[in-house]
Amino acid sequence: MWASTYFLLTGFHALHVIVGLIMFALVLPKKLDSSKAPLLENIGLYWHFVDLVWIFLFPLLYLF
Repeated sequence: MWASTYFLLTGFHALHVIVGLIMFALVLPKKLDSSKAPLLENIGLYWHFVDLVWIFLFPLLYLF
């Protein structure tokens, strides 16, 4: 059960990281100006939320 939960959670995390990288890659070639600032900010918030989840998930998986 522990291994299944571990691989499920790390797999979901990897999926979300890949989605974040794709979003950044789609924005990268665009000319960034003030009209695209909310889009870039939301992508950054998404990326940091995924990072924050892993900060809590890592100790949960490895310390318990």
